[in-house]
Amino acid sequence: MRKRCVESTELRPDCLVSLAQTRKAELMKVLQETTKASERAPSGRLRFDRKGNTVQYYHRLEHSDNKGIYLKRKQDSLAVALAQKAYDSKLTDELKVQIDALANFLDEYRPEKIDEIFDAYHECRKKLIRPVKLSDQDYINRWMSVEYVKKSFDENSAEYYTAKGERVRSKSEILIADALNRFNIPYRYEFPTTIPGLGVCYPDFTCLNVRSRKEYIWEHFGMMADPKYSENAIDKIEKYIITGLCNESGLIMTFETKNHPINARLIEHHIRQYLLRDESD
Repeated sequence: MRKRCVESTELRPDCLVSLAQTRKAELMKVLQETTKASERAPSGRLRFDRKGNTVQYYHRLEHSDNKGIYLKRKQDSLAVALAQKAYDSKLTDELKVQIDALANFLDEYRPEKIDEIFDAYHECRKKLIRPVKLSDQDYINRWMSVEYVKKSFDENSAEYYTAKGERVRSKSEILIADALNRFNIPYRYEFPTTIPGLGVCYPDFTCLNVRSRKEYIWEHFGMMADPKYSENAIDKIEKYIITGLCNESGLIMTFETKNHPINARLIEHHIRQYLLRDESD
């Protein structure tokens, strides 16, 4: 097999379209609200004049009226409404400009064209090319192909196996692993990670959000009723946070005690919240 001769920077999955669509929808909602507010606003404009340390407000009903009618303190609500009306008017103009800009962007920006360039090649040519963006399946295959050494099991420890035959350390980890498999979430069990202050750690699961291609560490703390165990768990969580691991990889945590076992619905919630959604969702 020939070696690929060009190394290129890999593009992450595109989220600009989703972000632009979300932003456009937000702007349109605000525009609708400000338009309705403008229709209900009182006629005229607001003028203010500073007299020493005090500010006086005037209601200008006509453009030719440079002074306006003085507003008394009991008319503060009218001053507020007139000030808001002026703001809403300028805001409406800018909202329309930004909505048009986003509409033009969404019409012209076609991130899928990058994928189409590679997809259009014959398979014999694809083998010679390193695309700037890997398909989801290629990325998953590469991510899963990383070789590593797991923690060993004690000779007398109980044996627990997932539905796909992978040995784990507890029934709760079976529930998590089987749920990850059910939702087709790629994961590495006890993948070694170096944490400052902790050394080499073996988080229970290192999971991949395929859409965002971001890794999440999933730690299950299953003996929180045990004082020594819970103290170690808190220390570990604090070091995860302080060292910035949560920012780089993301951290999912589940807990249980004897009287409060792990909740299958919570596992599914975490999967949907962190491992199936794009960051732009």
